[in-house]
Amino acid sequence: MRRLFPYSLTLALVVLVNPVQAETRYATDSFKLPMRSGGSPNHRVVRMVPSGTPLEVLETNDEGFVKVRTPERAVGWMLARDLMNEASPRERVLQLEGRVTTLEEENQKLRGENESVEVIRNDLNQCNEALAGIRQTASQTLEIEESNRQLQQEMTELREQMASLEQQNTALRDDTSRNWFLAGAGVVVGSLFLGLVVPLIPWRRRRRWDQF
Repeated sequence: MRRLFPYSLTLALVVLVNPVQAETRYATDSFKLPMRSGGSPNHRVVRMVPSGTPLEVLETNDEGFVKVRTPERAVGWMLARDLMNEASPRERVLQLEGRVTTLEEENQKLRGENESVEVIRNDLNQCNEALAGIRQTASQTLEIEESNRQLQQEMTELREQMASLEQQNTALRDDTSRNWFLAGAGVVVGSLFLGLVVPLIPWRRRRRWDQF
């Protein structure tokens, strides 16, 4: 027990030196203001208007009341001291929160659009690469077509040369055949001449010489 006494005393001193902090809360600014049927405190309350409601001023009187109209087209009188020239802090906070939410949504939308733009840019780059490939292929195709056209032209010229050579060969064959025919005819005629005429002459001469 004597050993625990110093620790207990120390704990008590710590509690006394550091008092427990009180919880803090804030009063709400959300309340409702009475709207009366006339411009005096004696008129009855026709409805309660929430704070921050925008009101259209229609008329004022000397008793400090203002005739107003709500967004729902309700008309009544309210104390001028309960009205402000600008929205309440709570309403402005709500407006700012709404604005922040709208800006966040717009920011998110812009991010989505930026991502879409990036996707479109990537697709465009791919399309450009594909177009470059197609152009290169088309260029090669044109070169191949030009080569084929030149080869076809050369083949046409070769065919014409072959046809001309065949005509020349045919003409040469005809000339050769005609020459051989004429030569053969000459040989036949000469043979006939030699066989019919020439043999008669030598025999006659021999007989004349034998008679002497």
